[in-house]
Amino acid sequence: MKTQITKIEITPIEIPLHEPFVISKGALSVAKNTVIRITIGEGLSGTGECCSYRSIHAETQEGSIAAAQKIAALLLGKDAREIRKCVRLMDQHFVGNASIKCAFDMALYDLNAQLCELPLYRYLQGDGTKTIHTDMTISLLSKEAMVEKALQYQGQGFPALKVKLGDRPSRLDVDRMTAIREAVGSELPLRIDANQGWNYLEASSALHQMAHLDIEHCEAPVSGTNFIDLKKLNQESPIPIMGDESIFSHQDAYRMLAHDCVNLINIKLGKSGGINHAMKIASVAEAAGVDCQVGCFSESRLAITALTHFAKAWDHIIYHDLDSPLMQVDDPVIGGISYQPDWEVTLDESVGIGASFDEAFLNRFDQISIAAS
Repeated sequence: MKTQITKIEITPIEIPLHEPFVISKGALSVAKNTVIRITIGEGLSGTGECCSYRSIHAETQEGSIAAAQKIAALLLGKDAREIRKCVRLMDQHFVGNASIKCAFDMALYDLNAQLCELPLYRYLQGDGTKTIHTDMTISLLSKEAMVEKALQYQGQGFPALKVKLGDRPSRLDVDRMTAIREAVGSELPLRIDANQGWNYLEASSALHQMAHLDIEHCEAPVSGTNFIDLKKLNQESPIPIMGDESIFSHQDAYRMLAHDCVNLINIKLGKSGGINHAMKIASVAEAAGVDCQVGCFSESRLAITALTHFAKAWDHIIYHDLDSPLMQVDDPVIGGISYQPDWEVTLDESVGIGASFDEAFLNRFDQISIAAS
């Protein structure tokens, strides 16, 4: 069987959102994602996707496209079965660029699971018994608008809400969460994400003032690089602290846990560089007895399907933020996950990721094809 990589296609896509997605770092109205399709000698192809987020990991779609062409040249002719070797090659030649590396990594895993005639979650040694439900995210808006969204999503049956905060002064966020909790009642789980918007004093004040609101956890209360304040907050906060922008790699996970800076971890494929490195983060957390969440940027249903496969392989991933496709006007993906009426996220037994992009949709965009000579 010829498993050498013979062609790599790079396609920048755009998917408009129903309404702007607002966090403390700014607003997003269009998902500018990059699709990678890797083909091997047998004619089999695997597909990956990433969403570059410049305010999170300093990457843009334009930069991802430029890096993708260099990475493609490195990987042409390599054996697609040797995932770790391909990932190591990307890491040796490119510092950072986790987002576009993720798209290549995802395509390789899609290919390999297909070669083994297995759904990706089974290729990752998961099983079909784990049940996954997604939460729904509320953008950082006025208090009144956020309460309205909370009631809307509660009415739609979402089992948990993730609320974007990070405003200053943080008492404004306390007011938002107090109003939301009063509106939805005491039973609906609430989670908060400040996206690094507070400093230590603002975060400490807000977390203590919200202690009575029964909040499951707080993501990224302060800058991810400020491990000193993260440690202080983690030790004093009445609300558990989840590491997000402070944990891009398994080395970060080890450092943050060893120094007691967080007690939960949010794993994102686009932040870690793909499934290969995300598995290492999950392993570090598992060894430390720490629960995790899987999260997303603004990927389509293809990348979120891959993320769901990944989550199926780990029992200690107990929180699932898989809502980005629900915010998008278009769904250009064929196959993949399904959202059930109770917001359970389900997979079928299709091999690989089990999802692909509609060719008519991809043909709307300029495509770069790099093939072996």
